[in-house]
Amino acid sequence: MTFQDLAISEGTRRGLKRMNFTEATPVQSKAIEPMLDGKDVVVIAPTGSGKTAAFGIPVIESIDTQSDAVQALILCPTRELALQIVEVFRELTAYKREIRIQAIYGGENIDRQIKALKNRPQIIVATPGRLIDHLGRRTVRLGEVRTAVLDEADRMLDMGFVRDMKLILSELPIARQTVMFSATMAPDVMQIAKQFQNHAEAIHVGGEQKPVLSVTQYYAEVDAKDKDATLVELLNEKRYRIALIFISRKHLAKKLAATLAGNGFRAEALQGNMSQPARNRVMSGFKNGIIDVLVATDVAARGIDVENIDVVVNYDMPQDSDSYIHRVGRTGRAGKYGDAYTLVSPAESYEFKSIVKKTNATVQLVKLNMPTSFEPRKKATPSYTITAAAEAAEAAKPAAKPAKSSYNDRQRSAARSGSAPKQGTAQKQRQSGQDTGAPGQNPNGRRRRRRRSRTTGTR
Repeated sequence: MTFQDLAISEGTRRGLKRMNFTEATPVQSKAIEPMLDGKDVVVIAPTGSGKTAAFGIPVIESIDTQSDAVQALILCPTRELALQIVEVFRELTAYKREIRIQAIYGGENIDRQIKALKNRPQIIVATPGRLIDHLGRRTVRLGEVRTAVLDEADRMLDMGFVRDMKLILSELPIARQTVMFSATMAPDVMQIAKQFQNHAEAIHVGGEQKPVLSVTQYYAEVDAKDKDATLVELLNEKRYRIALIFISRKHLAKKLAATLAGNGFRAEALQGNMSQPARNRVMSGFKNGIIDVLVATDVAARGIDVENIDVVVNYDMPQDSDSYIHRVGRTGRAGKYGDAYTLVSPAESYEFKSIVKKTNATVQLVKLNMPTSFEPRKKATPSYTITAAAEAAEAAKPAAKPAKSSYNDRQRSAARSGSAPKQGTAQKQRQSGQDTGAPGQNPNGRRRRRRRSRTTGTR
């Protein structure tokens, strides 16, 4: 199906032409028309299948430009995905400037968002937690929402947003269109669909063959302790321009990025607890080729929309077959081809075989050599983009003052040298039996002021 076949406005059609969109992807062909008809739909489609435009076109067509009320709400799990959706929507509305779009998400100053909301956007793209903050402050009103889209619903549920999602949906008008996009048909997703949708139409778009066809997949058997060195050798040997490394634990992402940087790569980590400016800097560097190796967790990577990734490396085992497909699908996009490697330790062997069986993927066993020179993982160093400034700041710091020695330290030092430090008056009195009162009192029972001895520094 071509976009010329759709009953859409001329402004949207011109926006699609400006984006060089001519042929609809399978998910767009199946989802756009039911949404234009106002139906509730549940779409099961993989990441990278063109789903943002699949719900974006009908949402934009549904907006009444004469109204300043919020008419469409898109919920998504991460800040990166929210910004990506807004970017696509703004391109689609390049010739419909009267439509206003606003992203609200955690990690950014909420006062700045409150100020932006005064522009009265008709479309809001939000992460659940921050939207609830705005609802509590009454800076967002959802009483006139006509369309609600839950993008990557399965991931939002995995991240623990189920209560937030239910609370938000319960705030919307009953007479509305509710659309859900999910990469998997998880039971929780189906439960949400049953509770909040009305006779939803189920749309399935097969995507598991896409990474199999466009991505050459490999795996290497590597001891866990040798994964760092093996990864460095792989990247050195293949000379990939842009690489995405998946790691399961966010606290190790920064350490692995530091190891790669120490071995000559322009590497950065993308993890969930970064500030928004830092995340924007990393993503901008990755998209523009300033960063050539990005280390990311599954959650942090869900918002990545970079089409020229040459290789994906599973440093850690994905949690299931769906996560494997999502990871591998980050390369080989937009008609291009890519490579994917999985580093499999002996403890992960059974789990990996199970994933391969479920995905029906053809994965080739390869032997990766250990490097002749390798800088092992050390304490995380500053980003390569700020290393010079950090070193200058460190050099400018004043030298630390030596710590004062305590009386006990001097006693031990004197014992080693065979001499004892001089005793203060109070010590002499105690040793001679003159001080028979309670601590802090003189022999007559009256309190006395404790003075610092000039000879020893003790009280």
